Amino acid sequence: MIARQLSFLAPAAVMSAWATVMLHTFATGHINRLLSPMFRSYVLIAAICLLVLSALYVLLYQPTAETAPALAPTGRPPMGNLRQFGRWLVLLVPLVAASILSPSALSSTTAITRGLDSTAGVAAMPSWNDKSKKEAQAALDADPNQPVPIEVTELITLSQQPAQVKSFDGRKVRVVGLFTPQTSGAPKLLRWIMWCCAADAQPASAELSGNVTGDWKDNQWLAVTGTAHFPSKLGHVYPQIQVDSIQPTQEPDEPFLSP
Repeated sequence: MIARQLSFLAPAAVMSAWATVMLHTFATGHINRLLSPMFRSYVLIAAICLLVLSALYVLLYQPTAETAPALAPTGRPPMGNLRQFGRWLVLLVPLVAASILSPSALSSTTAITRGLDSTAGVAAMPSWNDKSKKEAQAALDADPNQPVPIEVTELITLSQQPAQVKSFDGRKVRVVGLFTPQTSGAPKLLRWIMWCCAADAQPASAELSGNVTGDWKDNQWLAVTGTAHFPSKLGHVYPQIQVDSIQPTQEPDEPFLSP
């Protein structure tokens, strides 16, 4: 009888487990590191639907004494019970492990293996919309003696416009990003651009020069204040920040830049 009830409740338990993990990911903000904002509401809807379905399953479907559930344990007890329990663990363990052990951010190794020169802006900069253009123009019009808050993607886009390079070169800026040391060459300040999810994220970065000393860790969030320059190498203009100061900072509410 106990084995029958366990087998009956197992599908509802698995659906509830999926829903709980999805709700936990949403409530803790970990979803910000996994999905673009436009898709996050669907995770909440899916979690609620799973909870409703699991409740309906328990309330509306009750196995009869004569008919065992389709996935009832096979074999002699207790081996049959253990075999059935193992089947559901195969579904539950990877789900729980993925939600707990998933990394908080993509690594610098991932940035290298994605195969893009992250200072080049090979892909279109998604943050360069009408709002970003206005913000960049405001930065151009701002007091040149005060650091202008600006994104790495905006520096890359500025580097692709000769007229704006001429206007913005030498301006004080404040940029937040992930510290990425290089095996050869200058370290970089990196942000990830996400279109859909972490799987399609692409790196965008600015080179750091000058006073970069400090016990900075790979993939550490830093706020860099310095002077923006746009040097050219082999015909490629790229953004560079001549550092005045570096301070550790908290991860932004939106760690990925999105369209």
